[in-house]
Amino acid sequence: MSSITVAEAVHEPRSRSGTGIGWLGRLMSIAALAVGGVAIAAPPAIVSLPVTFQVENQNRTLVACLSDGRPYEIRGHLVGPASLLSGSSLPAVTTYLHGIGWGEFFWHFTANPQYDYASRMAEQGHVSLVYEQLGYGGSGRPSGLAVCYGSEATIVRQIVDSLRAGTYVVEGRTAPAPTFSRVALASHQAAALIAEPVAYSFRDFDIDALIVTGFSDAPLAFRPRFLAQAAPFFASCLAGGQRSDGATGPFFYQFFPVADRAFRDLSFTDAEASVIDQSAALRDRSPCGEAASFPQSITVDALKLVLGRIQVPVLLVNGLEDRYFIQPLGGNLQRTLFQGSNDVTAAFIAGSGHALPLERTAADFRQVMHEWLSARGF
Repeated sequence: MSSITVAEAVHEPRSRSGTGIGWLGRLMSIAALAVGGVAIAAPPAIVSLPVTFQVENQNRTLVACLSDGRPYEIRGHLVGPASLLSGSSLPAVTTYLHGIGWGEFFWHFTANPQYDYASRMAEQGHVSLVYEQLGYGGSGRPSGLAVCYGSEATIVRQIVDSLRAGTYVVEGRTAPAPTFSRVALASHQAAALIAEPVAYSFRDFDIDALIVTGFSDAPLAFRPRFLAQAAPFFASCLAGGQRSDGATGPFFYQFFPVADRAFRDLSFTDAEASVIDQSAALRDRSPCGEAASFPQSITVDALKLVLGRIQVPVLLVNGLEDRYFIQPLGGNLQRTLFQGSNDVTAAFIAGSGHALPLERTAADFRQVMHEWLSARGF
């Protein structure tokens, strides 16, 4: 039986700007001022390196869904301290998956540096891979019916293998791409249906840690207002949806939620108006095949015997004011599914909604992530 720790990160007024630097940053600041009252420490230089992975859109997971098997490029960024990413062999990286309808910007929000999760984590020494999943942004765009959660999970497997072997391209770098000894996999929202199959489907492969944020596999935790968004989405997809880029790309794509107002209302509980507006402008149409594979994905993932295969450390993080899932019910039910791991932590961010790194409580979320990752060597 799992040994489960329940942690609650309490929202404090000082972090409402999203700029909190955490205990390590505060300790460094105090130390810097201790010599004659003059600051001698400075944040490390941060780099965001464009990267490209060559993958095949296959599905080799336990989730039965369709893919076209064709080769595609996946584009993203390695974000971390310049001093680390200049090296050739690094100890650890965390790979981040965005939820349905979002994009790389969810974790790397350059529109407002205060809420740029990857860069702020880099200031505390973490290296992150953030990327556009298949069907999003600058990555490959198959027909929206040719990509599903099972194939996205198989692509993650290929990306993690590339990170460990250095078989990917870093734009503008003449030296070989950095290799990483250990890889943590983090997801947001429905991308849990990508991350979890990665962790239990491949017997010859292991990630080193699993993080699930803003999600619950327990149907009892689904809010009716979330479920109501499925009807207009699937109605559009059944009619062919939209082109992936709204102009010339392949068909069978659609925004989720379809309505801009629903996206804003469900995604944010307490966020700056500019952040909400920027996120709404940046959000992307999703492949219809992703959502179409949701029922079988959630059914497989909700089986305790399947998630019970996962033995690596697991972190579950949810906002107590999430408008997609009832919390803390969802997180508490979710943690009971990971019976194969002896290191399972459920954390709840008070005052936060669904878009954890983009809410005013972003610093509290980053603090939970920083402390958990650091304690496990990431």
